Amino acid sequence: MSQLTDSVDLLEETQQQISLENALQLAMRLHQANEFDYAEDVYRKLLELDPENPTILHFFGLLRHQQGYSEEGVEWIKKALERVPDYIDAENNLGNIYQQTGHPELAERSYRRVIDLAPDFVVVYGNLGVALNELGHHHEAIDYLLKAIDFEPSSAHNYQNLGNAYRNIKQYREAVGMYNKSLDLKPFDADAYRRLSRTFYIMGEIENCIDVLKQWLSYDPQNAMALHLYAAYTNINAPSRASDAYVRETFDSFAASFDGVLKRLDYQAPFLVRKALQQVDPDFNSWQLLDIGCGTGLCGALVRPMVKRLVGVDLSSKMLERAKARTIYDELIEAELTGFCSQVKAAYDVITCVDTFCYFGDLTDAVQAAANALKTKGWFIFTLENLEERDSAKDYRLNLHGRYSHTETYLRTLLTNAGFSIHNLETAVLRKEKDEHVAGMVVTAIKCKTT
Repeated sequence: MSQLTDSVDLLEETQQQISLENALQLAMRLHQANEFDYAEDVYRKLLELDPENPTILHFFGLLRHQQGYSEEGVEWIKKALERVPDYIDAENNLGNIYQQTGHPELAERSYRRVIDLAPDFVVVYGNLGVALNELGHHHEAIDYLLKAIDFEPSSAHNYQNLGNAYRNIKQYREAVGMYNKSLDLKPFDADAYRRLSRTFYIMGEIENCIDVLKQWLSYDPQNAMALHLYAAYTNINAPSRASDAYVRETFDSFAASFDGVLKRLDYQAPFLVRKALQQVDPDFNSWQLLDIGCGTGLCGALVRPMVKRLVGVDLSSKMLERAKARTIYDELIEAELTGFCSQVKAAYDVITCVDTFCYFGDLTDAVQAAANALKTKGWFIFTLENLEERDSAKDYRLNLHGRYSHTETYLRTLLTNAGFSIHNLETAVLRKEKDEHVAGMVVTAIKCKTT
């Protein structure tokens, strides 16, 4: 790290001596090495020296996106394109940012423009295929992905993306073939295994799911995602909660597309929690709210106007980057929610938890920790997936999709034992799963006694 620091210091001291090109190469090396803060310093100094340089504008825009400030990143890249309208790499990367942040309709526009300007820019065909697939134009997506494969027949990711498109039109056998082809080209790829097992799950071929996971675990026996899904499919050694590693890996990989995906799933949980908070009459002049499992801040953005201070906690650093970019939280903390709440005594007026307890089976410690972090008469508002009493002899169940559901009886007993009184508990549709509604519970509880 000292070499990088020295390089930045050298730039500061010799701005007139170092060439602009060399300085830009330094910034790009720092950028590629994921030394984002140092790269930012150099890019900003370069922009002071040459604010119209389209290459600097482009790469600085990419950096800001990678730092979690995607909207700002888009504006910098647009400035580059204003100066050089046929800047192909910039237009393609603009499309990539739109795609990753849940705006496939804008991504499509950028990708089509790239094709118009440079039809031999081969990577854009696969990119456009992905965007069209996200937009629901699955057959057209398949056409472009097949073109991408014609251009790059050895690129495994094109086969995976084609598999995704086939899966969306329920041509599951074709999807399986594409995922297997991807694995032939790039053996032991975790994304391909995950998608292949998921497709067999959709097909109802659980034994094939298990076989895929066995193969995955044979080369990576400690892979948190493979272990968790294997437990879900086999019910062998099912954990009492998802491991921190599984949660972190799942949401780090999901962060860039999280908001867009949930929009397509008609995700209602954050709105249900906001409604529940409104009904307890929050005091925006004094209340402090802790948003545990805050993710990208979907719920935080909705409840921000109703409280004085908003703090978010999440295990996933990538999700926190997205939450930070919303600029709505007073503080964001990377931590496991149970451990964090256990260490904070009577600090918050309300705790919200949106679609996070579905990664816990046994909720005892988490609920007691929440009670510890709440003031007396503080509110605890959360969602979880509903397990009908008649469907299970147990309090909770790890389902095939990898999430837990809980019975109402278990939840009521748990809250009472932790010192809560249930103010309201209602059933609601949280989102869709495999085109079907996911039944959940929205719970509002008040802490009645000191823990």
